[in-house]
Amino acid sequence: MKRYHLVFLTPVLLSIALLAFSPTVALTQNENLSPSLRSLVEAERAFARTSVEKGVRDSFFEFFAEDGINFTPHPTNTRDAIRKSQPPATRPPIILNWEPAFADISQAGDLGYTTGPFWVTDQSPEKRPARHGFYFSIWKKQADGQWKVVIDAGVPTPAPASTQPPGFHAASPSQFKQKSAKVNVEAERAALANLEREFLKAAKADGVAKAFESFMADDARLHRTGMFPLTEKDAIRAFFAAKPLTMTWEPIKADVSQSNDLGYTYGSYELRETSAAATSGAATTAAAVEKGYFVRVWKRTKDGKWKVALDTTNPLPPEQK
Repeated sequence: MKRYHLVFLTPVLLSIALLAFSPTVALTQNENLSPSLRSLVEAERAFARTSVEKGVRDSFFEFFAEDGINFTPHPTNTRDAIRKSQPPATRPPIILNWEPAFADISQAGDLGYTTGPFWVTDQSPEKRPARHGFYFSIWKKQADGQWKVVIDAGVPTPAPASTQPPGFHAASPSQFKQKSAKVNVEAERAALANLEREFLKAAKADGVAKAFESFMADDARLHRTGMFPLTEKDAIRAFFAAKPLTMTWEPIKADVSQSNDLGYTYGSYELRETSAAATSGAATTAAAVEKGYFVRVWKRTKDGKWKVALDTTNPLPPEQK
């Protein structure tokens, strides 16, 4: 269950959309953040407060960009979908809350992302079973200087992240130095989309595990349904090495910051788990198929190479593959 699925609550969706309750998370007081990163984190916290105070529908409409999307389960323009949906007669009996635990921002202060645990309180008489997860939001500063969400994604976790408020820490600042004074953002977007295709070629030639090891940053994060985020490269390596699989994907959109040090892509993917016999040279058979959408944050290293800083997938329900 993903955080953004709560935007379009109906009586049917409400029965499956209730996540785990946790008390409101206390703010960390001693954060040594740059002014730009602090403004991003506070925008995320304001988003969460508005969700608690006004409800999911109003908060998502307020904090999403006009072109912002979530996955319901396909990419959906959030504000357009809210405009087209009939508002409920009464506010649904739930409170959705979350707290950023990790964040990063471009040197230009125009693009960034946050992630952390989320919870929902069921205030209905039924007190439905608890669920929980990790949200992931990409934010972009708008022409008026306000931060707005451009992509929202998330994964359910097998248990609450913690009974204690999460500690917050920031990503290591980018050490990349842009050589030219003016960045051709359109050209850099195209270059990042092409890099996705190079990534795919490597996955086809060398296997998914080797490709991810090569393209992911040392401090990368991997978010997958039903598990806690992996935040160490060794753990990510072990995840991909655990079972043979093939994965294909196609980027739909790419964007980069004005400082050309942080960017993101999203697109469709298909995952196949192959049998041991197939990998040993016998006839290839697909043991399982998963389709859905991926979102990746890319960050430049000091030497100018793009590396994946965060990778998440949003599988389609079986009936929509």
